[in-house]
Amino acid sequence: MTSRLLLRHLSYTGPEKPPAKLHFSEGLNLLLGASNTGKSFTVKTVDFALGAGSELPDIEERVGYDRAWLGLNAPNLADSTLVRALAGGAIQLVAGLSSGDEPVTELRRLAPNHDSDRDDNISQFLLALIGLTDRQLVIDANGAKKSLSFRDIARYCIVDETSMWSEASPIHSGQNTRKTLERSVFKLLLTGIDDRAITPIPDIKTQKTSTAAKIEVFDAMLAAIDVDLTENYPDAAELDAQHEKLVTPFDALQAELQAAQGSIRGLLAEKRNASLDLTRHEQRLAEVQANLARFGQLDQIYQSDIERLEALDEAGFILPLDGEKDCPLCGAATTEQKHVHPLGEIESIRAAALVESDKVRRQRADLTKTMAALAHEQTALTEALPAARARLSQIEAEVDSLTPQVSGKQNLFADLLNARERTSRGLALLEQKHALIQKRDELARAKVQRRARSPLTASEGTASHDFAQVVSDVLRAWRFPGKCHVSFDEKSQDLIIDGKKRRANGKGVRAITHAAFKVALLLFCKERNLPHPGFLILDTPLLTYRDPLRSKSGKLAEDEEAVARSPLKDYFFEHLASLSEVGQFIIVENIDPPEVLRPHMSVQIFSGNSRRGRAGLFPSDQS
Repeated sequence: MTSRLLLRHLSYTGPEKPPAKLHFSEGLNLLLGASNTGKSFTVKTVDFALGAGSELPDIEERVGYDRAWLGLNAPNLADSTLVRALAGGAIQLVAGLSSGDEPVTELRRLAPNHDSDRDDNISQFLLALIGLTDRQLVIDANGAKKSLSFRDIARYCIVDETSMWSEASPIHSGQNTRKTLERSVFKLLLTGIDDRAITPIPDIKTQKTSTAAKIEVFDAMLAAIDVDLTENYPDAAELDAQHEKLVTPFDALQAELQAAQGSIRGLLAEKRNASLDLTRHEQRLAEVQANLARFGQLDQIYQSDIERLEALDEAGFILPLDGEKDCPLCGAATTEQKHVHPLGEIESIRAAALVESDKVRRQRADLTKTMAALAHEQTALTEALPAARARLSQIEAEVDSLTPQVSGKQNLFADLLNARERTSRGLALLEQKHALIQKRDELARAKVQRRARSPLTASEGTASHDFAQVVSDVLRAWRFPGKCHVSFDEKSQDLIIDGKKRRANGKGVRAITHAAFKVALLLFCKERNLPHPGFLILDTPLLTYRDPLRSKSGKLAEDEEAVARSPLKDYFFEHLASLSEVGQFIIVENIDPPEVLRPHMSVQIFSGNSRRGRAGLFPSDQS
């Protein structure tokens, strides 16, 4: 079991009133007492504190009390208390196990009504504690759904006296409008699977309204198409023939246009290449001419350098012959010369001039060759330019001659294309009209989908059979008379015990088998780790052991007498006392349990007499 709630106490408070308290332990609790002492009021109050909407009975003993305090905890909730005014309204969640006799700390305020979109209501709060939030349930045979509320599963943990012996299935409340929902809740508890996967079927009225609306939409669409055809296609009957006539010339012209455009594209590519070649020729010619001009200037520099070096050579030869001349190196007059150049120095300068002169002559020779090559290239480029210009002009002329032809074909092709698109659109409108008429007629002829004969919920599969075996085990543990062969009737959603429908038994047997149903479900969920509130309150499950003379239910039926003669009540208490690890049981009865079992349960007794212990739920004035 994912989690379980544990009820710890119930108390009532009011101004100037002594508190009325009940304490609950884990395992088995017995609330024992005479009639009209407040036992059933206790059961209704627990349900009320957990969000029930029904008003509490207006019994005389409750006058002056205005609040109920229900202490509880869970594995995912620390000790807390739910506080609700007996008049109704919102529910407070306060910290700790409080009975209202000291100041409290409010943790949250919870609305009494279920709202799956919010977490500030008692239903979502409790469902979260037991792991059952966000569950969807089918509520009718058409598959309409609602979210699970804690109120939907409250009947599986709180069973009042009337429901205990009712002829209705333990699953059902007796309200026909809730049968599908209640079956869905039982299936959820039995399998852990909700109904979110079910696709709803609209009801007949909705289907008819929807069909009429769809037909109206089809009629509007058909009217719009008719207007379009009337305005734009008065020759609608001839559109198919017109379209066929356009196919051949359209295809032929398209092929011609593609060929002409291909030729144009080829010429344009040639023009682009010829233009690039001409540009490259002109650029290269300009580069060659510029280089020749620069190299001419360089040749003049070489010539000047050679002449200067030859002058140095000549001066070096003459200087030793006549020392009274100006210095060939610095130009100083003889009278002004302060430094005397040795003859060896003059010879070295002359030798260097000769070497440099040879070097410049070689460089000038290389330059001459380069200039000759450039001059040759210049001549070739100059001669090639006219042919390149002529080729470009020729291509441009061919393009100019083809362009009008292509333009004419393009205009003709555009006209054919428009004509073809017109006929195609008209044919598409006619096809659309035909399809809409077909769909409209199919919709008009379609039959309304009838609701399912049985509730539209997923089957419990083998789970219901396995559950019936757990009920059988419980009845055997209680020593229920008979062989305790139990099966689950899918149609009535109730038990068949030893071949007899549960509802066919007397009140007392219906009560004990109802109790077995609810106890078995708690065990079933525990064994399979399925969500369940984890506690069970049963109001008067041992109705069979009533006093026929004093009970309002009258004389015992034959099957009730068989149970009354059996030791079932002793084994009933013994079995529940052994299940303290499984869940919490609160049994409201007026039957004494075996003395030997009292140490294994919590017993609170309402004697009905203020002179003998606790008279009832609320303190009497005499006490």
